[in-house]
Amino acid sequence: MEEIKQFFKEIGKENIDENSKNLVTNGLIDSLDIMKLVTKIEDFYDQELDMDFIMPENFEDFKTIEAMIKKAFNL
Repeated sequence: MEEIKQFFKEIGKENIDENSKNLVTNGLIDSLDIMKLVTKIEDFYDQELDMDFIMPENFEDFKTIEAMIKKAFNL
């Protein structure tokens, strides 16, 4: 989860942490932020994230992001 926290810092959303929920639903992040996060995730894991995983519901909180990364990259 520390990597996810770092991704948010790198896109200028350092106020978001593991306790933040409903990030998309509550407007804390938008589609542009999601694409920035996708870029950070792909750079960190040195793999492309399949488009099937790039859905707002996968970016609602740290747990959904972590689950998506694990599933996408078979971790």
